[in-house]
Amino acid sequence: MSLPPKPLEVRGNADIEPCLSVVMPVYNEAASVAQVIELVLAQRPVIELIVVDDASRDGSWEALQAVAREQPRVKVLRHEHNQGKGAALRTGLQHATAPVVII
Repeated sequence: MSLPPKPLEVRGNADIEPCLSVVMPVYNEAASVAQVIELVLAQRPVIELIVVDDASRDGSWEALQAVAREQPRVKVLRHEHNQGKGAALRTGLQHATAPVVII
């Protein structure tokens, strides 16, 4: 009788293959959204970041479009009318393609 294989020891992000879609709802976050996106994309497991702007009025949408032009892993979507966080999450989840999705 053989012993079961040892479980894989994960020490950090470098040990995890890319496998994540990250869904991020945004509402009036122009001042910080680019920095948050940068931090998320720095994580090796992230295949894609889906950002849903829920009809922001502060320039968030323009900031997101600029980031998306520079970052191929970023998908940006926009609600024309504010629908709330739950609706933004549902929109983002519909566009996720990775085997694992986190919010």
